[in-house]
Amino acid sequence: MDTLSEILKKRSPPGVLIFDLNDRLLYSNQEAYVILAARSGKETEAWSVPDEIFQLCRQLKGVYDTQPDAMQEKASHYPILSVGSGLPYALRALLLGDHGGQGNPTHIMVLLERIIERHEVDINKARQEFQLSKREGEVVMHICQGLGNREIAETLFISEYTVKDHIKNIMRKMKAGSRNEIVALLK
Repeated sequence: MDTLSEILKKRSPPGVLIFDLNDRLLYSNQEAYVILAARSGKETEAWSVPDEIFQLCRQLKGVYDTQPDAMQEKASHYPILSVGSGLPYALRALLLGDHGGQGNPTHIMVLLERIIERHEVDINKARQEFQLSKREGEVVMHICQGLGNREIAETLFISEYTVKDHIKNIMRKMKAGSRNEIVALLK
């Protein structure tokens, strides 16, 4: 099994785009340039920002303008950007605030993150290897599916506090420091 540092080395860095609130592109890292150039099929020529990204930015600004408290809920939906015959990318947009203390957004950062193939986790093998209880195995399965604590609680008909306790026990048994590390240890 790969160590966590070996797993992290295999991850591709996200593409990063930063826009002002008028949808002007201010910054693109090399990864974003490569992703979007591959999508347009123009490696050395100028490429344009796909409409999906502008739509995501407008949607994010609209949610912030009408319901600033709903920003956390919005983060659970990630549009998908297809890039030629390669793997697709999930788009995630975040508002960046000013540093003057007011906290009003001044920029939008868009992350383009490669979606990797899903690997099935053998929960029974994980239970044996890490000496997890049946319920802890169920919680691990839902963590691997990307569910949050509340969703796991609703699915298993237990309280969110109980889910948190199970996760603490799982992390202790697996010697993991985070949910992502739990998933990484099982792949």
